[in-house]
Amino acid sequence: MGSRNGIPMDRSDWFQRLDELARTIRGAQAGREIHLLRLFLDLIDHVPELALLQGITPPARDRIEAMLAAGATESAVMMLMGQDSGFCLSRGADGAPLASILLPYRFQESTAGGASLTLACLAALADALNGAQGQTAGSAPFEIPADILLH
Repeated sequence: MGSRNGIPMDRSDWFQRLDELARTIRGAQAGREIHLLRLFLDLIDHVPELALLQGITPPARDRIEAMLAAGATESAVMMLMGQDSGFCLSRGADGAPLASILLPYRFQESTAGGASLTLACLAALADALNGAQGQTAGSAPFEIPADILLH
């Protein structure tokens, strides 16, 4: 993961800001990708517990900034997803981009649409991270109910 520059935020404040950012991303028009991606990265820098970022692997900020300077917002947001994260990109019947993301140790994927592929991915990532809200500090990443285990 890239260097973490921020002081950890209070857990409830962090999730509240994440939820607000997710709503902003979902309602954003194309052309706001760079600004919203930077806000997302800033929030990630202040995560209250690193365990909440399982499946997210932000590279060094200078790498992301170089991609943003080149206009490669889709590549920049895709770099955030770790190798242990699943994702699917598609298009809805109305032509709007859709992204579904499944982070490790989660039992439900997060799907979001957006005005661009970057915004759809960013919204789905924010929603997926928001799914960790019930995880208690210091607990195992996510406990798997026995009836879900296949082996």
